[in-house]
Amino acid sequence: MSAANRQRTCAACGALFAPGERTGLEAVIDGEVLYVAVHPWHSTYPARRETEAARRLTAPAAT
Repeated sequence: MSAANRQRTCAACGALFAPGERTGLEAVIDGEVLYVAVHPWHSTYPARRETEAARRLTAPAAT
């Protein structure tokens, strides 16, 4: 059984997987190596500093 079928939801955002939807896998080490399913372009890993800084610089300023 695939990780997506076992989980039914994305490990990063919590949204349900659609039937037949492509998913990514990420390794998580929590005492043992576990694999979790995520939507494409989602990640359970923290964003890289450069990516996060660029996102903040291009985001509209809150007023």
